[in-house]
Amino acid sequence: MRKTTVAMPDPDEPQYNVLYITPQLAEKWLRQNTHNRNLRERVVNGYATDMRDGNWVEDGQSIKFAKGDVLLLDSPPIRGGALLDGQHRLSAIVTADVTVRMLVVSNLPDTTQDTMDTGAKRSLGDVLKLRGEDHYVTLAAALLRVYVWKQGARKNLKTAGRSRPTHRQLLRVLDEHPELRRSAEMASRVRNSVRLSASTGALCHWLFNRVDASDCAFFFARLTDHAGLVPGDPIYALRRVIENLAKATGRPDEALITALVIKAWNFYRAGEEIQTLAFKAGGAKPETYPEPK
Repeated sequence: MRKTTVAMPDPDEPQYNVLYITPQLAEKWLRQNTHNRNLRERVVNGYATDMRDGNWVEDGQSIKFAKGDVLLLDSPPIRGGALLDGQHRLSAIVTADVTVRMLVVSNLPDTTQDTMDTGAKRSLGDVLKLRGEDHYVTLAAALLRVYVWKQGARKNLKTAGRSRPTHRQLLRVLDEHPELRRSAEMASRVRNSVRLSASTGALCHWLFNRVDASDCAFFFARLTDHAGLVPGDPIYALRRVIENLAKATGRPDEALITALVIKAWNFYRAGEEIQTLAFKAGGAKPETYPEPK
């Protein structure tokens, strides 16, 4: 019978182990975090949410330790030094209070940290493009705005409290609302006619379509082609204020523009004529942020 020879690990080479990392073990390993970049709380909270919700995917990323004599684990016996990579994932395990399986690489030279995290992080738009989605940049922006809107945020439509949503959370939004693909397409079309950002256009199209699909189609058709618009029409007023703000500031505040679009929609739905369109966000008597009706 042929004998199989198993090579003994070289003590000078990196060691690879797939381990179940408990919150207690993660806490212990974080004590080795003596030479790393600043911890980003939003990243930790995002990872923790995925772990807690069962959305964490084992994608081959590893926890990395430098060479050292600290006993990181009794069985199998693993020794290492400073934590080189993985502080956000370990902190997320502690925050989520869950056990997660990960690849752990130890016995690395200190200099390997110089090459970690130097590549460009894959954006949600990149992920959507790889999935074959049309209008993937606009769709990615729309998914973020819809997620944040559903969290109750209004004045800042790019962040949801202390944690930025992860790709998995935003892809779930697309699974729940596949109609956002149509909203992204419409927003891209509107942007070619009036200087309304695609992210704002997609969010508003999605919001208005949920109120009344027929009125939404008419509203965005007239916003795009401005056919038959006359002074007094809320859509006419909206086009004017968008263009004026774009000329004055270049890139107007997104929450302000979104509020103006929603106000124009509400006036249109109510059949009201208006001469000017404005939104007072601050001051002594700020307006309540509008909701589509």
